Amino acid sequence: MSEVHEKTKNLFKDCLSILLPPEDMTVNEWADQHRVLTSESSKEAGQWETARTPYMIEIYESVTKDELRQMTLMMASQLAKSEFILNIFGRYVTLDPCPMLLVQPTDNMASAFSKERLDPMIRECQVVREKIKEAAKRGGDTILHKLFTGGFIAIIGTNSPANLAARPIRIAFMDEVDRYAISSGKEGSPIVLVKKRLQTYEDISKCIITGTPTVKGKSPVESEYENSSQGEWHLKCPKCNKYHPLKFPNLKWEDDDPSSVKMKCEYCGELSTEKEWKRNNQADGIWIHRHPERKAHLGYHLNALASVFRSWEDIVKEFNETKGDKEKLKAFINTVLAETWEEEAPSQDYKKLFQRREKYEAEIPDPVLILTAGIDVQKDWLALEVVGWAANGDKYGIQYKTIHGNLEDSKTWEKLDHELTKDYLFKDGSQLKIFASCIDTGGNHTQRVYDYVYSRQNRIRITGIKGQGGDAVPVNNGTRKTEGKGRNVSIGLLSVGVNALKDITYGSLDIKKGDAGYWHFPKNKEQGYDIEYFMSLTAEVKTYKNKKPEWIKLRERNEALDCRNYALVPFYKYTMNWENLATFTREKLYLLSLYDPMSKAVPRSKISKKGVEID
Repeated sequence: MSEVHEKTKNLFKDCLSILLPPEDMTVNEWADQHRVLTSESSKEAGQWETARTPYMIEIYESVTKDELRQMTLMMASQLAKSEFILNIFGRYVTLDPCPMLLVQPTDNMASAFSKERLDPMIRECQVVREKIKEAAKRGGDTILHKLFTGGFIAIIGTNSPANLAARPIRIAFMDEVDRYAISSGKEGSPIVLVKKRLQTYEDISKCIITGTPTVKGKSPVESEYENSSQGEWHLKCPKCNKYHPLKFPNLKWEDDDPSSVKMKCEYCGELSTEKEWKRNNQADGIWIHRHPERKAHLGYHLNALASVFRSWEDIVKEFNETKGDKEKLKAFINTVLAETWEEEAPSQDYKKLFQRREKYEAEIPDPVLILTAGIDVQKDWLALEVVGWAANGDKYGIQYKTIHGNLEDSKTWEKLDHELTKDYLFKDGSQLKIFASCIDTGGNHTQRVYDYVYSRQNRIRITGIKGQGGDAVPVNNGTRKTEGKGRNVSIGLLSVGVNALKDITYGSLDIKKGDAGYWHFPKNKEQGYDIEYFMSLTAEVKTYKNKKPEWIKLRERNEALDCRNYALVPFYKYTMNWENLATFTREKLYLLSLYDPMSKAVPRSKISKKGVEID
């Protein structure tokens, strides 16, 4: 047969294979038949055997269930999560080809996974190799993109927002999600972006999320797991035969003798050895799901106590080595127990923040491009902070002051006018005005604040805001019109997520000098950053109650924190094009800071050539 005929035959064969329904084979059945482990990726090279890791059998069998849309694995390190991904990939390439995406924390990790895990798997697995080989002849095989008949797999990092928002996919693998960037560029959560790419294949899509947890309340894999069926691996007690989860606190051993380790049953109180608990290679082990009704999202939590690759004795030895070392203990809890580290309620050290103040050469340091202001309203005084923002994300405290007076007296508000409309100076004498400000409308003077915002809205960019609690409330929670009855005026009131603002503010305080986003505070006395400011800025702390975040006050005075939060809000109302702003002259920046009531709104989806979008 000629080469042309052979190629034609193969082409028709490939086309028919796509049209035919996929072979009814689970992932573990496929792996047991086709998968070969290499010495490059496993210490146990040879034919794959799912039964070697009994706790993985249900997980493998569940992937191909029609009702499954998402699976979340919150597991200890070295429990074959990567092999799980590779086996799913192989099964779908050969039996049900489709577009796939594998997301690693960074581009470098994506490249390393492809070279060190994916390529060896393809080389040693004949049925997969044949599928990739044909596509390679057409230039469809690169390190980060593997083409095969009927689909492809793209391997990317979360620091590539353009790749995350590319074409639709049917199967998404998100590996080690706790190491992902919080935001992919300016596009938002990488996990959310990837899930959006599955929408085209909604009824037949699969989203596989794996990871080792990190910090409670901040762990993406824990968050995903809590929305799942929440499965836990159970073994029968050798003494009473009741099913029992493998929990580290139930391990008992004699001092300095890890080899004496045994597990105490929570039901009968008897101690048994690891060998007794894991008899017959854990053949009687089962997954018990807290929410079995959540069939579309199966979740599995597995710690290293179930591992066939590590002994309890070895785990106890590692635990003993953590004593007195907080970082080692944290790593042990995360990577061995697959649990989140619950941080003590750390508060920002106001004394250290006070000590890091620096001498400004002028009111406004040279890197500043935009000024914003936040105003907090108290019973008989106002607190105001003006903040400068640089293109690299650095933040500069410019002015903090309080304005005392009767808030029902217009003279008090005229003093605020002066602060919001005056010129602030650079070292070279050039000037800048406050671009936008936000003022709290809560408290005892709500209508008076409405009146102020209404009467100034054609002179300055000022927005009335109303804080809303709740950890899932975004910074910009939408605008509504207030009711204007009788002589009372109506304004557009912006609802803001106060918890989200506090997370952003306190998170940025931890940024080290020299890193983008650092907070600068002036030492110049007249700018108002005294010790009381820093005590007020750090007056709250985030704690967790019943796994839910809760902010509590360490000190009663917290208006500096509120002002800084409110000064951040304009960035969620106006979209800054920092690349363009960085090219502006001081004169152009000054003109931009002037309010033009005749300017028309620009859709948020478009980037204004002027450097700022006005909603």
